[in-house]
Amino acid sequence: MKNFYLLCFLIFNLSYSQIFDLVPLLENGTKDKRINLVILGDGYTASEQADFMQDATFVSNYLMNKPPYSNYKNYFNVYALKVISQESGVKHPGTASDVTEPVIPVSNPTNYFNTSYDTSGTHRCIYGNTTKVTQTLAANIPEFDIALILGNNTEYGGCGGTYAFLSRNDQAPDVAYHELGHSFGKLADEYWFSGSGESPNKTKTSDPETVRWKNWLNTGNIGIYQFTENTAWYRPHQNCEMRYLNRQFCNVCRETLIEKIHTVKNPIDSFTPSNSATINTNSNVDLSVNLILPVPNTLKSEWKINGTTFQNDTNNITIQPSQLNIGNNTVLFSVYDNTTMVRTNNHSTIHLSTISWTINKTELGISDLRSKQYDFTLYPNPAEDFIIIESKSGFTEKTEVRITDNSGKLIKKQTIDLNKREKIDVSKLTSQIYFINVYNKGEMILSRKMIKN
Repeated sequence: MKNFYLLCFLIFNLSYSQIFDLVPLLENGTKDKRINLVILGDGYTASEQADFMQDATFVSNYLMNKPPYSNYKNYFNVYALKVISQESGVKHPGTASDVTEPVIPVSNPTNYFNTSYDTSGTHRCIYGNTTKVTQTLAANIPEFDIALILGNNTEYGGCGGTYAFLSRNDQAPDVAYHELGHSFGKLADEYWFSGSGESPNKTKTSDPETVRWKNWLNTGNIGIYQFTENTAWYRPHQNCEMRYLNRQFCNVCRETLIEKIHTVKNPIDSFTPSNSATINTNSNVDLSVNLILPVPNTLKSEWKINGTTFQNDTNNITIQPSQLNIGNNTVLFSVYDNTTMVRTNNHSTIHLSTISWTINKTELGISDLRSKQYDFTLYPNPAEDFIIIESKSGFTEKTEVRITDNSGKLIKKQTIDLNKREKIDVSKLTSQIYFINVYNKGEMILSRKMIKN
């Protein structure tokens, strides 16, 4: 969401958007360190804002108590934006072709986002002016990641797209759960066949060896099931939330949502020291990391000093003076999510976050300490012909990859640009264990084990 398009809205459209009250429903951290879900009301007048807050809280609590959001609740902030409409309700033009209209009375209230039933000829499809939604979000909470719009009408309805729209029907919380599968996870409906292409839970492939969800076959009733409406397409499950309401997401859809969470936010909340400092290396050096923990905690972490493993699965370490060399020392912390709810190949290296501290020790024991956080993607592992490496950390200089064997002998090195996806040829390496070490300005910022097949 934080891209050029949103920046344009901020510059050119801010004057056209009102500022409304933003109320935290769940606040686990600062907006830059969390996934920010915003619930906006439409068709709620100034006198109906208490109703909106009750409805928004109901939806928020429901979402954050169902997997996978319940497992990653600590990664989220949830806000209610009290958008005030001139008139109460959701529009109903009575133009749907899938029912005998009018199912409910035809109405045309002046609501803020023009939220309406009968979108695209389907009565229950509620949708509105997404451009105005984006303008409103940009003016009130530009840090938003996900948004859903709650329409003030009790007639059942909901639709996904750029944003999820739904009514305040009794089913609203589960409709939100389903529709966020579309707008956040890019999941397809499984209860009917839509004309869109491939998605994480919809494919034309029926081969068990190559189907998108092959890693989940024969687990939790995951299979390859034909769509009734179009037998050339397949879904992974017969009883998933993307097919029926008031269910759980199947393993495939749940994995997709977790991977989306991993893509949007890494698990590092903060670390100390977090900037340049002068320290006395005749005394112990304390380093610590605060992590955003899943429930239950499935994070795996590792500390290395100058490329050698120091400690695992701890947030704090103490380095004694004797453990540092004269000159530059690199302390590297790396963390990934080892959840069993994800079976993506190379998951431990696809979403890898690291922190690098450089400690420059002198004979006098006075040292400069610098720190930097990085996010990496490194795959496939095990590798056969090549590995792919990239980063979202915004490097200003090119970096160097050094591949060493288990004894530390340098086998290969290559200068790369981590601001783009780089391919490194490993086809000529013999089958054994290697270490991929990445250096920036001469400092090690990543060290990962690689298995060469």
